[in-house]
Amino acid sequence: MPEPEKRSDKFTWTYALWLLPFLAQNWLYWLHPQWDWWTISLIIWVMTLIAVAGSLCINLAQRRWRRLVSLLIAPLLLLVLLRILAAVGITSDSVRFALTKQTYLAEIERTDLPGGEQRFRTFVWDDTFLEKTYSTLVYDESDEVALPRGEQSTAWQQRVQTSCSEKKECVDLDPGPDEYVSVRKIGEHFYILDNYLPNAFP
Repeated sequence: MPEPEKRSDKFTWTYALWLLPFLAQNWLYWLHPQWDWWTISLIIWVMTLIAVAGSLCINLAQRRWRRLVSLLIAPLLLLVLLRILAAVGITSDSVRFALTKQTYLAEIERTDLPGGEQRFRTFVWDDTFLEKTYSTLVYDESDEVALPRGEQSTAWQQRVQTSCSEKKECVDLDPGPDEYVSVRKIGEHFYILDNYLPNAFP
């Protein structure tokens, strides 16, 4: 005689909610950049790991196979949702930029340049790891930052050097063999420069 189906054993999408704290960090950390987000991330990761491992053990012990499968595919469901949102242009960066764009524009407007020189400004976008900036918001009125490496004009390179000497957010399109840089357009004349695999990890 087959074992009766357990009433509590059913497919559920609610396990995906357990992973939402990971997303909350990317979407909300900029509201309070002074917080220790590295420690917060570590705590969230450990708590989520304990919750998932505990649920796996309980569902295995009670042979609740549908719940077990639901738990295993929860990350996939969340990934599909994020892909759909990204496809329509909704990302943590786009939402943040939409909410803060006017602040950046107001600061840029206060910049007076002689002779109608094109404006170039940089802003910290992600400096989670202490003194090194890993993502920089770049306002480039000439849009040369988006050109292939080496095609920027001498005037553009001088603007970059000036900006780098004044602030720590240096725009370096050729940082070295141990690093990789990407440039993403996020608005008119606005770009996000990401520095991956930094060789000066603090």
